[in-house]
Amino acid sequence: MLRLLVMLASIANCAGGLVLIATWATMWQHVPIIVPFIGGSLLIQGAYTILYLRGDLDRWGALATGALFAGEGLSACIGAGGSIQGIIHNINTADMEMAPVLAGLLMLVQAVLALLYLLVSGRLRPAVQGRTLARS
Repeated sequence: MLRLLVMLASIANCAGGLVLIATWATMWQHVPIIVPFIGGSLLIQGAYTILYLRGDLDRWGALATGALFAGEGLSACIGAGGSIQGIIHNINTADMEMAPVLAGLLMLVQAVLALLYLLVSGRLRPAVQGRTLARS
């Protein structure tokens, strides 16, 4: 069930990222330059997670899991900060901009779900390596 939720959140991130990129591409005169970068980060976050969940990155082994863990940890922090900043901006100005708040929430929710998935599935346990000590 959690894996399905992570997959749905990742698809939503990809869709949201594409919408932000397309919005900037069609109305670049009125949309800040940061919008395609936020869209790109949502797209990359969602696409990498989808590839990971499908098993397309299994050949990378623990490196893929470590990259997902690090990326989702950073995404959680940035998504929370972006959401908070967007809410504070909306409180202080009459111009209500919901896109930054929604982008931050998309990033945050998907990151938290992916981190929970890694924790619950046991993929964050250190790998046991069969090293033996050399005897002299």
